[in-house]
Amino acid sequence: MVVGVSETTVYGFAGNRAHPQALVFRVPREGLEAKVHQRVNVRLLELIDTDSGARIELEGMRLPITHSKDVIQELT
Repeated sequence: MVVGVSETTVYGFAGNRAHPQALVFRVPREGLEAKVHQRVNVRLLELIDTDSGARIELEGMRLPITHSKDVIQELT
């Protein structure tokens, strides 16, 4: 999965960073809470809609090539 972040929206695409494919989700950032849970070799990013409580959980490796740290910094 590839996750993209704009000023107003968080996007999730199927595929990998070299070949992103179909849009899986598109969530407005307004009203979105981001929580990060640290694991030994991965980070878990939880996107929570504060109105409905709906959650999207994304797991990212702690490797610089995945840019998961950049996405987390942008959202928190």
